[in-house]
Amino acid sequence: MRVIVFICLLALMAGCLLPGCTKEAVLDVYGQAVEVLGNVGLTAGPALQGERKFGEDKYTGTYHANYVNFTGEEGLFGGTMLEKRESEHVTVSGAIRCEDGQGKLIWSCGASEPVEVAAGEGDFSQTVYLSPGSNYFNFRAEDFTGSLELTIE
Repeated sequence: MRVIVFICLLALMAGCLLPGCTKEAVLDVYGQAVEVLGNVGLTAGPALQGERKFGEDKYTGTYHANYVNFTGEEGLFGGTMLEKRESEHVTVSGAIRCEDGQGKLIWSCGASEPVEVAAGEGDFSQTVYLSPGSNYFNFRAEDFTGSLELTIE
């Protein structure tokens, strides 16, 4: 899938390099390509353990899931952007209810080490400042039985 997307984006960019294309047109296609490739980091709807509803963009929305002995990582919200969003920050809130195992919500920003937003058991609320580049909110679990309620706005 990633290879097909990459080939299509290369074809789009090559088309803009033809004589007569403006710098703005090339940058616009490049920005669209980066955004499309950034969506690859999100777990596809059918593969999710729960139900996700996007908000105004792929960085915001709600997610609810019940897990039984889940081990893995789900890319819930985020993407890649060249320029800042209209709002530089998001509020991440919700609850992790843990019956067994370990589960945590993490924020990955570019090449920086992932930041733990919430872990274990309990309610959480935190403001996260997004920067241009990649920003993803993932749920990482090991033998996790419990639930996750998440709202990002």
